[in-house]
Order: sequence, then structure tokens, then C-alpha cells
Amino acid sequence: MSAADVQARVQALIDHRVASGDEVGVQVAVVEHGRVVVDAVSGSADPSQGRAVAPDTLFWAASTAKGVASAVAHVLVERGELAYDLRAAEVWPEFGAHGKDRVTLRHVLLHTAGVPAPPYDTTVEELCDWDHMCAVLAEAEPWWEPGTRFGYHAKTFGFLLGEIVRRATGRTLSWWLREVVTVPFGIGDDVHFGVPEGLLDRVPAPSHRSDRRPRRPSRDRRSTGRCLPASGPTPTTPIVGTSSPPTSHRRAP
Repeated sequence: MSAADVQARVQALIDHRVASGDEVGVQVAVVEHGRVVVDAVSGSADPSQGRAVAPDTLFWAASTAKGVASAVAHVLVERGELAYDLRAAEVWPEFGAHGKDRVTLRHVLLHTAGVPAPPYDTTVEELCDWDHMCAVLAEAEPWWEPGTRFGYHAKTFGFLLGEIVRRATGRTLSWWLREVVTVPFGIGDDVHFGVPEGLLDRVPAPSHRSDRRPRRPSRDRRSTGRCLPASGPTPTTPIVGTSSPPTSHRRAP
């Protein structure tokens, strides 16, 4: 099958998804051996203004940001700015409370730090307050001894990694993202932890459709190690409800 055939089939598929009402707007890119073989878009980025999805529309990508943030951390380790066995409390002393002094950068990256969720009554406004959330996590009691169990740190990963990076290097994770990843790869305007104000017109308007299927209720989180489901505060906040830095991007390189 030729690249043109693949492009046509993907385009037809996403057009059908939009026409059926299953999707509002979609981007699909397929890269094979470093070559873009599919670059398809369909639907609306802002129905109220008639703005269509374009190849450079910046979609919020939720927890995929954790992989991007981890990549930044690995580059910083390679550069000697960080070390995997760096204890968080060495650069963030208050985080060492309640036995968390043994938490290392490695534990955070592996989701074994033992702080997989914020308090269950945490509000969206609080999740968007970096200093507040870092103070809450510093005071939190670990759910298990660091390094002994795995639990997806859905809403805490970004705060833990971001504050360690900020304390250790004096620069934010967002700054390092541009410095060592996105700008060097030529995607400085396409991947962000918090979209710059000047690029907000490339972000889709929030969808308020009433015909969305209800989200499946989450299971008991303490028994499974699963955390709060991802939520979607504004793309301008430095950290969103996933507690991975919010990544709005066109596509991965």
C-alpha cells in the first residue's frame, strides 16, 4: 500500500469519526523510519468560531506529558545537572517529612515514590497552585516505603519531578524542556508545559458536548495504587490536573 493510500484511508476514518459525532476534532500523524507518511486532520477546533483543526493545532495531551517530562530529566542526568540517586530531600528538605527522606529521583521516575495522589478533596484551583501543591506533597505521609511498590503517580508526578528539577538546577521543568529538547529538535512552538499566551489561539476550545459517554468510575485507589482520573484545567496553567506538566503538542518528533 502506498503512502497516498494510507493517508486516504486514515483521512476517511477520522472524517467518519467526526461525522458520527464520536469526535469533535482530530489530528493523526504517522512517522515511519523518520518520514511522515500520514498527516491528517478533521473536524473543528472551535465550533463557535468555525475554526477547523489544522496540522499545527495544539492539543492537550494529558499524561503523555509524563514521558516528555521524563525525557527532560534523563537529559539533565546525562548533562550532570541531576543524578538518578539524588534524594529529593537533599534539594527539597521539607519533602523529607514522614520518612520520605529516602525518595530519590529514580523513585519518582519509576512511580515508586509512595506519594501517588494528593488529598481526595483537592480542588482544581489548588492543583493549579504550584506552591500549594508542593507544600501539601512535602507534608504528605507516604502510602508505602519508597521504592518497595509501584503506583501510578497520576496527579503528583509533575509536581515531584518539577520541584526536584527547580530546586536542584534553579530552572523550571518548562525552561529545561525548551532548552534541551524542543528547541534543539526544532519543535519549540509545538510542545509545551503550559502554552505561552501568544500561542493560545492554536489551542482548541473546550468541548461541552452533552452526548459524551460517561467516564467509567475509578476503582478504589488505595487498594490498587491508582490515582485520580485526569482532569483538564486551562492550558495556560504551569501544571494541570494530571500533575504531569500539561503537554499541548502537535505530535511527537
